[in-house]
Amino acid sequence: MAVPCSPAQVERVTRLTPHMIRISFRTIGAWRWNTDGSGDEHIDIALPHPGETEADLTVFNLPEYGPGWKGEEPPWRHYTVRAVYDQGRLFDIDFAIHGDGIASTWAERAEPGHVIGAFHGGGSYYRPPADATFHLLVADATGLPGLGRIIEEMPTATRALAIIEVPERADIQEIKSAASVEYRWLTGTGNGRGPSALPAAVAEFTPPGEPWYAWAACEAASSRSIRSDLRKRLSSPRNRHHVIGYWTESKTGNRPAEMER
Repeated sequence: MAVPCSPAQVERVTRLTPHMIRISFRTIGAWRWNTDGSGDEHIDIALPHPGETEADLTVFNLPEYGPGWKGEEPPWRHYTVRAVYDQGRLFDIDFAIHGDGIASTWAERAEPGHVIGAFHGGGSYYRPPADATFHLLVADATGLPGLGRIIEEMPTATRALAIIEVPERADIQEIKSAASVEYRWLTGTGNGRGPSALPAAVAEFTPPGEPWYAWAACEAASSRSIRSDLRKRLSSPRNRHHVIGYWTESKTGNRPAEMER
């Protein structure tokens, strides 16, 4: 019987920008990651304890493990699958680096040979209607991996406006696409450093004269503001936008309470 959490080994670590690290993983054993995923496909990963190099998957594979589990639980976090290769044997995850947190700290010290656990499943929040020829895409650093994959997989006939907030100019990435994409990079705001500029940027958006769809992934309070603007000012139907809060800003300051992605 297949277990719910399977091991994957670090194959390669690449520092994309000062605050983004891409880690390529190779599956261990016969299991494979999904090859039919798309957009902001999510993955739950089990991580090594601080100072260790291999995640302990024992608890996650117990028959009784599940919602409401009361025992000790090794560290795990939600992430986005950035790309899948070699029929599911290889997959990439981009880690937003923010100086604290189990996942961020581990990613900065990860080396080839380290082992994580991958929970089987996946799925995506990104579900544009078939007639949407224009996309509004919004993300901070945590949502950038999903936005990047969405843009790379867009068909040629699609147009998009991407509004992306990153810690500094050096964190701006080049994202290739067959679609026609306009980029608006916001730097030095949000991302646990201060108020996000994303809601104000979205408030300046004027809908195009064609069927459109909006997707946003960012801090929870910012996501609520963006969702409200889409529904109230722009009268966007619920099936024509998906806005996800990826993390929650601390109530005690500008440091993130939990920046999981």
